[in-house]
Amino acid sequence: MLTIGVDVGGTGIKSALIKVGDVKCADTYEILDFSSMPTQASEGSEVVVRNIIKSIERYDWQKCDLIAVASAGTIDWDSGTVTFATATIPGYAGTELSRILTEYFGRRVVVINDAVGALIGESFLGAGKKAESVMMFTIGTGLGGSFLAEKTLDANSVIDTKSGHMTLHEGGRKCTCGKAGCAEQYVSATALKKYGNDNLYQLFRSSDAAEKKVKVEFFKDLARVICESAGQYRPDLVVIGGGVIELSEYWWQNFLKEYKRKCDVPIASASLGNKAGVLGSVYAMANGAFKNQ
Repeated sequence: MLTIGVDVGGTGIKSALIKVGDVKCADTYEILDFSSMPTQASEGSEVVVRNIIKSIERYDWQKCDLIAVASAGTIDWDSGTVTFATATIPGYAGTELSRILTEYFGRRVVVINDAVGALIGESFLGAGKKAESVMMFTIGTGLGGSFLAEKTLDANSVIDTKSGHMTLHEGGRKCTCGKAGCAEQYVSATALKKYGNDNLYQLFRSSDAAEKKVKVEFFKDLARVICESAGQYRPDLVVIGGGVIELSEYWWQNFLKEYKRKCDVPIASASLGNKAGVLGSVYAMANGAFKNQ
């Protein structure tokens, strides 16, 4: 069957036309077409919703069996409603995204959180296929965290840990959520660009003393976030994904040295790259249990 998966981040919206043979078999998920467009998050929820619709309409959606969306913000699993969003997308909180998209397209559209979508993609189709419980961190515009307690997909087993907004440094940098010292103000592409080099490729390859310090602090903060979260949820495996992992050849080994000093939970880099969210959203819709969407 043909499906469409959408991954809405703070910076860009990725979408894909995905052919699926057996919905439970990882090897039968094939991306036929993939595209991206700006989220235009700062322009508010209406513009973002309009851009989500555009990303779906790029394909011949009427011939598709499933349309699924993984979106930034805290998304209620059973209703597909945005229950919380930071100022990154003004007015997004309260948006009944599943209902709006279902009514617009005249067919069921399932919506989940973007970090959860990436987690599901990696847990069933990627790096976490052999693990029973998986915790994932997506490092992009912000920091997403999610946990799959067991290989079932419902409101009880899939948890948005909101790791990006755990207090990492008391009284620290102001966050878009309104608090201060949140993890994503230290562990994200945005933080790295703001306090290091705007070009992350150059930053991770740099030997400049100031930029080296930024990287050292990034490794320490990321390791701490993972260790504290893993201590709470006790996953079999931790997976790191998001845009920053695409540059892992320049920083992953150095980070592992810091991580292994603090935590013994097995860890892996994501294997699906920036396709995890679109694949995970489709897998979730095809295999998950949702009460009101």
